[in-house]
Amino acid sequence: MKKRLLVSLVFFLLLSMLLLANGSSESSDKITLRFSWWGGDSRTAATMEAIQLYESLNPNIDIEAEYTAFSGYYQKLITQLASGNAPDLYQVDQGWVAELHARGNAFTDMNTLSAIDVSTIPETMLNDYCIKDGKLVVLPLGYNGTVFLYNKTLLADYLNEDGTLGDLTWEEFEAIGKDLHEKHPDCYMTVAVTDGYVRYILKPMLEQLTNKIAIQDDMTVGFTVDEMEKTFTEFLKIFSSGTAQPYAESVIYDTLQNNPLWLNGNIGGVFLFFSNIDGEIQNLDYDWDVTALPQFEGAMTSGQEVCPSLMVAINSNTSDVKKEEAAKFIQWMLNDPEAVKILKTERGVPASSAALATLTENDLLSPIMAKGIEISNATVGFKNGDYEMDSSIQSVFVQKMEQVIYGVSSPREAAEELYNELTKILQEKKG
Repeated sequence: MKKRLLVSLVFFLLLSMLLLANGSSESSDKITLRFSWWGGDSRTAATMEAIQLYESLNPNIDIEAEYTAFSGYYQKLITQLASGNAPDLYQVDQGWVAELHARGNAFTDMNTLSAIDVSTIPETMLNDYCIKDGKLVVLPLGYNGTVFLYNKTLLADYLNEDGTLGDLTWEEFEAIGKDLHEKHPDCYMTVAVTDGYVRYILKPMLEQLTNKIAIQDDMTVGFTVDEMEKTFTEFLKIFSSGTAQPYAESVIYDTLQNNPLWLNGNIGGVFLFFSNIDGEIQNLDYDWDVTALPQFEGAMTSGQEVCPSLMVAINSNTSDVKKEEAAKFIQWMLNDPEAVKILKTERGVPASSAALATLTENDLLSPIMAKGIEISNATVGFKNGDYEMDSSIQSVFVQKMEQVIYGVSSPREAAEELYNELTKILQEKKG
């Protein structure tokens, strides 16, 4: 009896060990990838839906979603990289790439991963924004370009015979704005949120006047004090002429959708990225169209920004197995028709030609957004410099712009301060 019990016990133990071993083997085949991004509710919902579909197609993959607001995201990522606890793949802004690459521990060279195929991404975009020191460090999830979205209902008296505004000079743009405001004191030709004035108006004006980008890739300032003074002087005209809603009135609204003048049809139009067109006019019952940015007479560049809107990277410190699986997931997000139909333009218009074709074939691009893409692609300006979108540099531009708008500094004083402060920041970054 005791012998039979002992045999049974041994058999039970062996069986348990075998089951545990099999279970361990199964669990070791399961790969978990941490994926972080920032964005609003609609981006998060679409991304989660895409992740669930991918997991159903790849049962051995679990993707842990780590999503948050934009504020604080970069600082958190830097901390995670420093502590060795960064996600396996993560969303990055174009303005962060050069600085993260310089750290040496942020990016995997995706050229080394067999799953990566960049044939659907424009070569110029890859060379300008994705490749650093010969390494493919990021891939663009989407791209954007700047256009002027305008309310044809409000601007009916200023349209050409073909029913459009057509291409405008800055002088013509301001003349329309001045006349509109004089006839209708509660109406303005344009408005922007705070940093939108820098990115969509001040920066294009500067590039048109200098034929250079503001921050060169060798970490030098790309303009003189005289050129910046002239740019500030021209920029002020949009306020002094009544073309733009007074800054003190508009700055209290963090988005267009919170500005009553925009919602009530009292703003002629806005400069914006084309992927934001549909969202800004949703439920606004006016007649809309788009055109290119105004230009100064004789300008040799449009100053129009066409760049990746959001990018994705793979952590250099994750395991080789996870790097390959992360690469497969990225390729799927970029190109798979079902993924593209879920994600739509939540991260900008797809940079992948295959994805863009999917959206077009399935009528997931509105006609006005499609027109915006066409206009933007036909009027591309310079690429953004590696450090142009750096937050410390952008904050100085905003500060000096506001000092000029409020009359705290003259255009000359602000230009000198801007030049000197940018030079100091760039020298510190070099060091």
